[in-house]
Amino acid sequence: MADPHTVVDGDVSAERPSEGWTPDLRVSEDLTPLPYVDRALPILGLFAGLVGRGTLARYRVALLRELAAQPRARMKIREIQESIDWLEPASVTRLVQDLRGTGLLLLDARTGSYQLGAEARVVAAVCGAVTAPTVDYTQIIKVLAATMRLADAMNVPSEAAYATLLSAIAVLEFDYQTLQRLLDDYSEDALLEAATMAERHIEDMKDLLDEQAGMFVRFQEDPRFLDHDQRAYNVIATLGQLSSEVVRLLSHRADTRMRGTLRVSRQDVRRLIGGSTLDELAALVDERVRLAVFLPAVDTVAAFTALDDYLGRARRPPTPPPAPRRLPVESPGHAGADPVRIAADALVDLATQGEAMLADWVVQDSWPGALLRMTSAVEAWSRHGPCGDGTLNAVLEARPDVATVSLSA
Repeated sequence: MADPHTVVDGDVSAERPSEGWTPDLRVSEDLTPLPYVDRALPILGLFAGLVGRGTLARYRVALLRELAAQPRARMKIREIQESIDWLEPASVTRLVQDLRGTGLLLLDARTGSYQLGAEARVVAAVCGAVTAPTVDYTQIIKVLAATMRLADAMNVPSEAAYATLLSAIAVLEFDYQTLQRLLDDYSEDALLEAATMAERHIEDMKDLLDEQAGMFVRFQEDPRFLDHDQRAYNVIATLGQLSSEVVRLLSHRADTRMRGTLRVSRQDVRRLIGGSTLDELAALVDERVRLAVFLPAVDTVAAFTALDDYLGRARRPPTPPPAPRRLPVESPGHAGADPVRIAADALVDLATQGEAMLADWVVQDSWPGALLRMTSAVEAWSRHGPCGDGTLNAVLEARPDVATVSLSA
């Protein structure tokens, strides 16, 4: 009897390997991907515990997603039952116990509240992102780019991003092989569809390389990465050239067929445009077909009518400048005149006249002028009198209702 794990005639035996056996390694385990897989097994185990077996998997996933969307981080069992109003409370309790048993829900025994751990929130987010029944092949490069961003955010080893890049390159190489095969078969509809998909993958691959340029700097010292980096740009160039040529050739052939076999008049085109909506007309034009360069014809009647209207407009005369007027010139006055110095000189002049009245000098012209001179006389006496620096050669004698000024002895 043949070993169920050996290759027979180029294929693996259909018999399923039994559990409990260990594969034989040809090299040391350190030289295999197994150490990196060991790091991922705890989170993969959470997925396995979440899905499990039986009919409860869909309920566990739904409950985990509902709890991840709750605004509160900690919730008691009664609050969880109230938030999951589409399940009976007893069923909610059993599902919470299942999630707690798999490590997706953590119980704080002191407060009796449940919360999602960091790993559980990642599991819930991934489950929410993969709700599509199948993976759209047109979006496969974008999906791989998203996994690279996830790996970078989780600080996984750089080899994960390296492996994802190789997977994206393999997608482009598969597109190239598909185009080559369809060219041999010459299936026009499938060929155009494959070329269109290839162009979309090329644009997504360019976005991936631009977005992850910072991450790829880590591999600049690795000669393997340099080879595959050049491989990525080579396949982008070759696949882009082939897909563009296919689209151009098929579009030109369809245009030639329409010109040669279908008799379409201008009236037919006008009726088609007049009876179609804007969305229907947009669907007829391929976004990848470049329009011919042209200049619209100029309506000479409208142009000369507009020119005649412009030339016939009445020109508004400019507003004249204001009439000139003579500006008044005022005397700059005595700049730098010190009223206190003037008051001190006046006190000395009064003192030389004998017993003179201070009012003879103060009370003159207007009230503001008299007030200013009185204030300046007091200030001069305070600065240069007996209480000041003593330089004032005058004596101020205060009498009731009379103030006299005389020379000092």
